[in-house]
Amino acid sequence: MVAVSSQSQNQSQTAIAVAFSRGLRAIRHVEKLVGVDQVLSPSQAKTQSEDVSYVLVWGRKSNTAAALRYAQEHQLDVVYLEDGWIRSSAADPHSRISYSLLKDRTGVYYDSSVPCDLENLLNLESNAFRTIATDEQLAYAARCREQLVASNITKYNFTSDCKFSSSRACTPLTGTSPESKKQVLVVDQTRDDASVRYGAMDADGFEAMLHAAIKENNDAEIIVKVHPDVISGRREGYLSDLACELGVRLYSDSVNPMRLLKHIDKVYVGTSQLGYEALLCGKPVVVFGQPFYSGWGLTDDRNPVARRTRKRSIDDLFFATHIALATYCNPVTGVSWQLHECLEHVELQQRMFTRNAHHFDCVGITTWKQKYIRQYLRSPDGSVSFGRNRGNKRKSHEHRTDGDVHGEQPRATARLTWGYRAFSDVKPTESQADNGLPVFRLEDGFLRSSGLGSDFNAPASLVVDGLGMYFDPARPSELEALLSQHDCTPAEIFRAVSLKKLILSSRLSKYNVGTKSNLLLPAPDKVHVLVVGQVEDDESIRRGCDGIRKNADLLIAVRKAMPDAWIRYKPHPDVVAGNRKGAIEKSVLDENANAVDADASIVDCIEVCDELHTMTSLSGFEALLRGKRVVTYGTPFYAGWGLTEDHQPNERRTRRRTLDELVYLSLIAYPRYVDIDTGEFTTPEDLVQTIKNRIAMNKHISGKWSLRQINKVVNIVKGLRYAP
Repeated sequence: MVAVSSQSQNQSQTAIAVAFSRGLRAIRHVEKLVGVDQVLSPSQAKTQSEDVSYVLVWGRKSNTAAALRYAQEHQLDVVYLEDGWIRSSAADPHSRISYSLLKDRTGVYYDSSVPCDLENLLNLESNAFRTIATDEQLAYAARCREQLVASNITKYNFTSDCKFSSSRACTPLTGTSPESKKQVLVVDQTRDDASVRYGAMDADGFEAMLHAAIKENNDAEIIVKVHPDVISGRREGYLSDLACELGVRLYSDSVNPMRLLKHIDKVYVGTSQLGYEALLCGKPVVVFGQPFYSGWGLTDDRNPVARRTRKRSIDDLFFATHIALATYCNPVTGVSWQLHECLEHVELQQRMFTRNAHHFDCVGITTWKQKYIRQYLRSPDGSVSFGRNRGNKRKSHEHRTDGDVHGEQPRATARLTWGYRAFSDVKPTESQADNGLPVFRLEDGFLRSSGLGSDFNAPASLVVDGLGMYFDPARPSELEALLSQHDCTPAEIFRAVSLKKLILSSRLSKYNVGTKSNLLLPAPDKVHVLVVGQVEDDESIRRGCDGIRKNADLLIAVRKAMPDAWIRYKPHPDVVAGNRKGAIEKSVLDENANAVDADASIVDCIEVCDELHTMTSLSGFEALLRGKRVVTYGTPFYAGWGLTEDHQPNERRTRRRTLDELVYLSLIAYPRYVDIDTGEFTTPEDLVQTIKNRIAMNKHISGKWSLRQINKVVNIVKGLRYAP
């Protein structure tokens, strides 16, 4: 009987599992990945008198003996776990954030001495296999395989996205060869790796493999791929010394292995997963050990497994490995994934890594934000440093985002600052640059958090703009460029419509503060106008308003323009909290406003009004989402596209936009979203659920001054200690 795991089966199970390993229990959302209600330690299971369904064991690790004895003593089944083929995008390969796991009730996929679920599935008689791997599922497997290969998705995805400038796959460390020569990759592994020990491979096998590669490919350049742990000195390999003796070129760069394999003509492996990835890339693979992908007619096997008798296609194998026997889970939400959703998440991480591929020299960033910003700017092809030092190189005690172990900061390739705290003297007609380096500006995104930034709440979204800043109409920003130039596809519009519905049904805003209250309402025949106050020394006022720049002047202007209207004034929450400037004298409020609501949520106020008047507040955008008339007195990012009535038009903004296009470009295409708990780049859709959860957790703090002050200190400490 073959045990085949699937997402639907996992969701229907109700079970308790015991795991001796603390590391295993610490995996984020391990219950969802394993398909149980709880994963407990033996002592927890005993204390809670829980009925245990089975025992979880991590592969063939030497410390599993106690768990196996426990299972035998309690007559429980054992489920063997291993990392999935797509594990993570974290800089730390041992991160407790894992996208996938492999579950096996029979054995472990890399132990060729005994059968495992994967082998048993692939060994099924043809008709039995097709009842599991249907035509529809194999077609899905083929699409996912093509997507994985096209996007260079591998096991550990925090890898350099280095582009090769020629047919040369890598930089020579020893030896040279003509450009026209074919290249054959021989994959070294770390000494005593479990897949080596249990995959019928040893030192003699690796030496024989290298000699065979040289003998069988005398017209090609032979390259030995050295494991990065060997170069760093953490582990020993098998082939470095022999390769040097034979004059064979070594390659040790930590580039994305899929990119490397696409530039190789043939691959020799012992048991490495690189051999499987080479098959996925369509490369001929010679195998000297007994890895899971050998024995199915796809590889040239020099040490075949007698039990493996079936011939399988690459899509049969991919279905078995990546779909039938792997489980996937969204690390942000804890929701079960299908494979294509996992691939899309990795592609999102890759896009952000590419956008962040700079060596950022950051200036004007407050200390409590620095670790959060480091996470937003992380990339295997970049680094982040903070301070005012303009030297070409410097020593840094801070962790590099690219994992540099020597502590030497590379030459800066870009400057970055918060808003206009630095490099503010650049003229609107000039490109943003400092000493020849591009300048990027950073600001809060439009779905920020479940609390005020001035209360030191971590930002859930930021914008990084290399042209200008969205609140500064004096020069174009990347958002303005998108709104002027980008043609939205039907898929993008569909996503925008769905996101808009999600935001509205969740009743979210930028900061998500304020209390639910019974608002005073006007008579039905009165036009209900909401006037929204802002922080008066905010850059969006200073740079976005030519005339009215004070809340009192705005309120007076609206009353003058609409003497018969019923006007509600909503002060900015930062002003109400006493954190920022912008309060209006009581006499001005009494004369011009029919109601003042300091504590009500902005969403409640928008929903009951007929129209909203603002200088540059984001609440104008939020009112557009809710179908309200919006009048602007400055030039916010959403003004000038035909959706608002503008007292201060911008002559550059001539294109007419629909609301759905505005939603896509401003909430999906422009900002960057990071889930603070995991450090993963995420989507605005997933962020909405995260914010909703945090709002529920923070309800006890809202409106209580003493608790808010304590929470500020707690938030500062969290920022200083932040490590996802």
